[in-house]
Amino acid sequence: MADDPRGAAAPATRGRRVAIRMLLIVGSLCAALGLVAGHVNRHLLDGPTFAEHVDEIRRDPTVAARVGEQIAARIITARPDLVALGPLIEDVAVRVAGGERLAGPTRLAARTAHEALTEEGSDQVVLRIADAGAVVAAVVAQVAPDRAPAAGDVAITLADVGSQAFASTTIAVARVAGVLAWALPLLALALFGTAVVLAGDRWATAMRAGWALAWAALGVAVLLVIGGFAVRRLDADALGGAVAQAAWREMVRPLWWGVAVLGLVGVGLALACGSAAPLVLEAHSRRALAAVRRPATVTGRVLRAGVLAAVGVAAVLDPLGVLEPVVVLGGVALVVTAAAQVAGVAGARRAEAIEPATAPAARERPRAAAWVVGGAAVLLAFAGVVVLAQPSGDLDATDVTGAGEVCNGHAELCDRTFDEVAYVASHNAMSVARAPGWFLAEQLDPIAVQLDQGVRALLVDVWAGSPAGTVVRTAPGSYEEARAVAEAELGPEIVAAAGRIGDSVAGVPLGPEALFLCHGLCETGSTPFLDMLADVRAWMVAHPDEVLTLFIEDHVDPDRIAADVEAAGLADAVHHPALGEAWPTLAEMIRSGRRLVVMLEEGDGGESAPWLVNGFERTQDTPYTFPTVDDFSCDANRGPSDAPLFLLNHWLSGFGSLVSDAELVNVADVLLTRARQCQDERGQISNFVAVNFVTIGDVQQAVDELNGVAA
Repeated sequence: MADDPRGAAAPATRGRRVAIRMLLIVGSLCAALGLVAGHVNRHLLDGPTFAEHVDEIRRDPTVAARVGEQIAARIITARPDLVALGPLIEDVAVRVAGGERLAGPTRLAARTAHEALTEEGSDQVVLRIADAGAVVAAVVAQVAPDRAPAAGDVAITLADVGSQAFASTTIAVARVAGVLAWALPLLALALFGTAVVLAGDRWATAMRAGWALAWAALGVAVLLVIGGFAVRRLDADALGGAVAQAAWREMVRPLWWGVAVLGLVGVGLALACGSAAPLVLEAHSRRALAAVRRPATVTGRVLRAGVLAAVGVAAVLDPLGVLEPVVVLGGVALVVTAAAQVAGVAGARRAEAIEPATAPAARERPRAAAWVVGGAAVLLAFAGVVVLAQPSGDLDATDVTGAGEVCNGHAELCDRTFDEVAYVASHNAMSVARAPGWFLAEQLDPIAVQLDQGVRALLVDVWAGSPAGTVVRTAPGSYEEARAVAEAELGPEIVAAAGRIGDSVAGVPLGPEALFLCHGLCETGSTPFLDMLADVRAWMVAHPDEVLTLFIEDHVDPDRIAADVEAAGLADAVHHPALGEAWPTLAEMIRSGRRLVVMLEEGDGGESAPWLVNGFERTQDTPYTFPTVDDFSCDANRGPSDAPLFLLNHWLSGFGSLVSDAELVNVADVLLTRARQCQDERGQISNFVAVNFVTIGDVQQAVDELNGVAA
């Protein structure tokens, strides 16, 4: 028999066909694994390249921010009183962590870690950025030389990946990957070549090998999509999550280029080797598009619904994750479609000979598997929409009233009037060390957390300002007053540092003025007043047997404060204490739903908001500028001597030693001794025991003893 001019051999037997199919399948797996192994070999096993990648990861803005935050946190942990300079230290640390100064040390550390992972004789692999701490510590030494930490106290670990036993495993994997990077592609080529040699129709088998390569590329693409989805679920607010996401973008995402090349090579090989491939591809492309538009069978419609539902849920939960594969696959589809169009023109003369058979008129019955898959996807989509559509849980405070049987945590307090109970009060509750941007923080945790920690009276300052980038600009009409307050309380150095940081990140003020919780200048730290009120409302709804007090140092018109309280849905929850009228019991306040007291230091709500009362018409207090414990007194300060409420201001005025001062004065011996002395001298229980850093010391214990209840 004469040789087939196109290279066809004798028809293959059944066994040979099975062997050819297995060769193509294994060859495609080798191609996929070889693609991955080659990428690993190029990007991870080469020392200089790995070091370059690590440095780029370190420069990633999110990673730099997390590293800077950790450096600042460790510096403040080493020297707690540096909390006063928290934003300044964090700003310097973030700039250093992501700046050019650390390029050399980072690459050196990365090379050392790489050698430990890929060479014999390594010990535990710890990738550190110690120099960052050294640089930031040097800056702190210029600002506060007496409290600067040693550089060794603030080394940051980017990765700690185990002992020599772990490293020995990675060494073995590195060696295997280095071999597989060149062996697997050669093996795939050999397997495809063997399949072609054994085939009866070698051109058709070569075409199938091309499609096998395309399927291999698709398999790697699916793994990339799944991996990317998983990595994006990591918490970028933690250093580990930020590093993982940056590493994925820097080291893994470039694999998409290899996937695209492998897929296009496969499609090109299939088009080049299959005589009927061009027209079949064009015909099947048309049929696929028609099927997507309107499936011909019930099974097709169910499957299409399932796929659409799954893609829809993924788009809602992870829009960026869906966008990447859609763009990549869309680009591949466009290239393949263009090739099909060209191939269709080139093979138009043979169209009649290879036109696909018309589909039978009878429609297949819907398969159970299709129904299960499609139905599950639809249910998943519905569940996702339902979950996402659920309300946030915030209800009007008046919708939830307590039983009044256990009040503020103790049944013994229910029959006592509001002015007969002592409450933990947080001084400058809005000034939070664990919230970004606050200079000279006087509490550790946000207000919602403070409430969980036992605080029942919040002392806050309200100013007007406008958002400007990542900071808030104090309203022009209040700026001079705010600066004077800030410099008097924080010191001119702190105010100047805050101004420099604010100027470096702030833009033009956007939108109308709003109310913010600020400590004088909003540039030294701010929290939207409405956000705080929303947190209070949510907490009250979740804790219907608690009575709260909001004591506001007001630097804006009272009607603006009243408007925000009403906008937050809290006005109906506010108790209106008429001047001179006896206070209700805690149980009565809880059962009425009016269990929030809102008082202003300067103004009041007038006739339009009678529930917004003047605090120092109803409250007397002590001075609040004591340099040492020995200077503590119970002298009269603000408010009439017969006011039914008593505010005990219990903190020291040294702003450079806030934390160590709190450790000194918040202990039970000091706090209880003073509270009982003031009760004897002023004839009134300390209703509001106001302190800095409420979780330091024995504040809750002292308040419980004042109330005569068990802790």
